[in-house]
Amino acid sequence: MFCHQSPQVSFTDPGGHSSRPTPTNAIYRLSRALDRVAAYAFPTMSNEITRAALKAEGEVTPGPVGEAMKAFAANPQDAAAIATLSAEVAVNPILRTTCVATQIQGGHAPNALPQKAWANINCRIFPGVPSQSVQAKLGEIIADPTVSIVRPDDGGLDTPASPLRPDVIAAVTRAVHARYPGLAITASQDSGASDSMYFRAKGIPSYGVSGLVMEEGQSFIHGLNEKAPVAGIDGDLAHWDSLLRDLAK
Repeated sequence: MFCHQSPQVSFTDPGGHSSRPTPTNAIYRLSRALDRVAAYAFPTMSNEITRAALKAEGEVTPGPVGEAMKAFAANPQDAAAIATLSAEVAVNPILRTTCVATQIQGGHAPNALPQKAWANINCRIFPGVPSQSVQAKLGEIIADPTVSIVRPDDGGLDTPASPLRPDVIAAVTRAVHARYPGLAITASQDSGASDSMYFRAKGIPSYGVSGLVMEEGQSFIHGLNEKAPVAGIDGDLAHWDSLLRDLAK
């Protein structure tokens, strides 16, 4: 799992009547800052989990994307593979830290110059990268001395990736094979964040496991229509029963 932070980027200005525009408009300065954040790509990174996952997925993914996955797994510095995978919305977030604007607000009246404009920038940070360095990079990218970047208490913690434990992999494999015999099992690193960061911060290896099977792209995580199929619940319960009994021995 990645770590996360959500710094608020803001600009302030004396304001005034909208009939007398000024070159220091807070909304325009915020817009320019967001353009710079959108244009920046953090460098790619990898670890044993991401390389193993891309190698396995590359074996069953046809065309240039599959070849790029295998090439990156073999050589994370492969420029051609990086370019191909960076263009894939589903793959790019597992290769690097990402920062994206998720909320904006500005101005206080339709006929007045804005006295403040701000945006929330949600960052998903590759395991092992200090969150403070990401905030500092945002300031460097925005390159405006008038910007204020403040990180609220978002609960995020800097934590490393957990090592691949053979006993966990074995237990997951048995639980999956009870329903889907012979299916290849490969760990992957989720670009989302979870409460496992609190355990990992204490040096306790933690893993996210799910036995819920559903069509890709249909969970709508954090959306207004987040859901799980009723037909998948029984199988998921059987999966967890097997997993917990196995690991509790």
